[in-house]
Amino acid sequence: MEKYIRLIRLITIVALYTSLSVAFISCKEDKLDLYDDSVSSLNFAKTITDKNGNLLEIFGPQEDYPDNYSFNAHFIGSDAGSCVYDIPVRLTGPIDFEHDREYLLRINPEKSKLAVRDVHYQLSDKQIFHKGLYEDHVRITINTDALDETSSYKVHIELVPNENFAIGVSEYQYIEISFTKNLEEPPAFWLNNNKLSKLTYHPRKCAIFLEISGITDPDWRDNGATIQLDYWISLATQWFVEHEVYDENGNRIYFDQ
Repeated sequence: MEKYIRLIRLITIVALYTSLSVAFISCKEDKLDLYDDSVSSLNFAKTITDKNGNLLEIFGPQEDYPDNYSFNAHFIGSDAGSCVYDIPVRLTGPIDFEHDREYLLRINPEKSKLAVRDVHYQLSDKQIFHKGLYEDHVRITINTDALDETSSYKVHIELVPNENFAIGVSEYQYIEISFTKNLEEPPAFWLNNNKLSKLTYHPRKCAIFLEISGITDPDWRDNGATIQLDYWISLATQWFVEHEVYDENGNRIYFDQ
């Protein structure tokens, strides 16, 4: 009887060891499918979830990075002629403490929309990953003054492998910046406000109201600050009295109507 018990224990141990080994190899293979940390590669730092909605943390603890960038130029301040984004890029592989390393970008024209380099935005194809860093950034400047009032734009940026950096993880090899100066649809702050939502909406009304109020949050709420809101509305009303602005049908626009 004792002989059989020892045999069962031995089979159990072997089975458990085999199971753990397979699991370890499987995890290791999964990791290698994602990236090889012995080779230098670059990846855009962005928040991505797997098919189950879990955050992927293959580059260390997940931080609150957007998966892509977007903005409406009307909400960055009326005096801002441009908007600058520093997009983080992370290194996988050994850190070089002695040398800056060049890396390359390309704009995918098929996945971009309307945006023209050196007209609507500035971005260099050649970038420098500085020595001693595990995270650097790509800087793109959007020329908001060059945007028209009806279009939506998009720039699709891709990392390009070169002699310094191999290709990284596919999901992290691109980033998109979408931007507009379009108020064709009422922003959330207008729809959610009891006084503004009662007015007939027009993009020009909203644009002037944003210039007067200085609101930079599309989801802005007055939180009971009715005196301030009434003041802005009175200034916008007076502006349209003093300036003749017409809609698409030739009707004059008045803010308080």
